[in-house]
Amino acid sequence: MDKKFYDALAASIYVNSMTLAGKAIDTDDKRLRASGLYPDWTAGSHEVGEIYNAEGQTWECFAAYDNAVYPDITPSGPAWFTFNRPLHGKTALTARPFVAPMGAHDTYKPGECMTFTDGKTYRCKTETAYSPTDYAQAWEVVE
Repeated sequence: MDKKFYDALAASIYVNSMTLAGKAIDTDDKRLRASGLYPDWTAGSHEVGEIYNAEGQTWECFAAYDNAVYPDITPSGPAWFTFNRPLHGKTALTARPFVAPMGAHDTYKPGECMTFTDGKTYRCKTETAYSPTDYAQAWEVVE
């Protein structure tokens, strides 16, 4: 069985345990724990609040769009960040690869974690749009 299956299984167990405890999946960190259950992004019409996976990240649509009308809104397209933001986790478990922020809607906030190109996991110490390479004082390595 592949990684996608195990990710979905772990996410299902997490969501079921949260549901049984009467807790909502209402933060980015919790959504990332449940990310194995979200669909992969597909072309089409997308509404505000939709969550999907693309290119190793879990994304939230924050501005509705239909890429039948705007075909350049794809995960690798130039307009992607105008409509979608990557979710940021708060633990090493929910850290995703660093995505350079494109605006105020997707900056890294204190306590959020990411994995960087050096293979290390970092926690943000102060809100930033910069990587550990570009602004090291905003980050600390998670041990």
